[in-house]
Amino acid sequence: MFRKWDANMKFIGRSAELSALARMYEKNSFEMMILYGRRRVGKTTLLNRFAEGKNVLFYTGVESKDSENLIEFGRAVFSHFNNVTAAGIEFRSYQDVLAYITNSVKRDASGKREVIIIDEYPYIAENAPELASLLQREIDREWKTLNIMLILCGSSIAFMEEEVLGQKSPLYGRRTGQIDLPPFDYLTSAEFVPAYTPEEKAIVYGITGGIPRYLSLIDPEKTLEGNILALYFDASGYFYEEPKNMLRQEFRDVSLYFAILGAIGSGSTQLSEISDKTGFDSAKTAQAVRKLEAVRIIRKDIPILNEKNRKLNQYSIQDGMFRFWFRFVAKGTGAIERTYGNEYYAAMVRPYIHEFMGPVFETICQEYTFRTGVTGRYGSPITRIGKWRGADPVLKCPSDIDVVGINEADKTAVIGECKFSNRTFGKEECETLMDRARLLAPYRIEKYLMFSLGGFSDWVAEYAQNDSTVVLVSIDSLYSI
Repeated sequence: MFRKWDANMKFIGRSAELSALARMYEKNSFEMMILYGRRRVGKTTLLNRFAEGKNVLFYTGVESKDSENLIEFGRAVFSHFNNVTAAGIEFRSYQDVLAYITNSVKRDASGKREVIIIDEYPYIAENAPELASLLQREIDREWKTLNIMLILCGSSIAFMEEEVLGQKSPLYGRRTGQIDLPPFDYLTSAEFVPAYTPEEKAIVYGITGGIPRYLSLIDPEKTLEGNILALYFDASGYFYEEPKNMLRQEFRDVSLYFAILGAIGSGSTQLSEISDKTGFDSAKTAQAVRKLEAVRIIRKDIPILNEKNRKLNQYSIQDGMFRFWFRFVAKGTGAIERTYGNEYYAAMVRPYIHEFMGPVFETICQEYTFRTGVTGRYGSPITRIGKWRGADPVLKCPSDIDVVGINEADKTAVIGECKFSNRTFGKEECETLMDRARLLAPYRIEKYLMFSLGGFSDWVAEYAQNDSTVVLVSIDSLYSI
């Protein structure tokens, strides 16, 4: 069951974003913050937290093609400045609403800070294209001299980047700050399930992608498996219909995007493969893939140090919930809808969870490596992190390195191998990683990082004791920084 946020619930994460908003609030001048990010990432929760104890006019736009937003926004404005209900009050235009805000602020002799938050701004502006120009004019003529903090927030990333932040937007150059709100990292995600083991915390991160709304659905009093079964493998579970619900909010032709995600989820990583798998022509596929990238459901994985070789780029599902759904749930809908979700999970999901977690574990290890390496813990400070893919000229076959952290200035690197398995990290994995160091020439390898869920063999442990370039990182260590 979804745990509704209230004042008594622990607020998790977002300290950097709250600090940025607080710094802006403390300035006694006009400020304009643009806040955006994908759906379910916690923008409104962040704004509600920031608004606590402040003088705030807060309006959330609704998806409507009529004058509903004008009417309701106008009533919110009237109610805020007069401290009365505004039933029956209607403004004729957004220009009149903005002018009313200006006059109300000017009449207030106290000079108090006025915070105006317009959440889901794209819902309003898409049906009132004049609003951006009206805001620009009011800012330039009046608000720039008033004690106003304006926050425009939206889930339509493309709209916010192009129609609000873009150079062609009337609002271009007016913003004094912007926040592109990301999902939580693996450490912050773990705060939602503090009593879980490190392995379970990693899996929670894997199946939610660090999206705050999804993390809030995990009941920390239940077992991990109990949560997965209730949320994914029950036809009434929240995640069972979530991919379709999300796609309906973003796109008209849901079937097109559903098919593309299905192809990527089943292992197609190149545009040509995706096109062949779905049966759509390459142009249509490419356009749809770009749109899925724009809403941050999929991403183009570009290997570090091989960025110019486009043939090595691969598409993958970026969103953890989508990735888990298309890996497991999509193939089990028949069983789930016939109430055999538990049986399907036991046979077709549980045995493959560690395999599913492989790429997720790589992401976690990359984050850990950057956090610990940026200060110079492994030698030269790490300035970039990623995964390497390319050809091995000696073995004459494709190869990869899970974790590559580099310092471009002095051409040094740390490299790592990640194993999310109950099997111990052994001699073969150790020697393979060290051999692949030659693939990064002319970079000099300072450390070899070996990450393991299942621990390390005696051979590897002894080798690490005698070789200071080898660093062993258990899953417990990943959660103790």
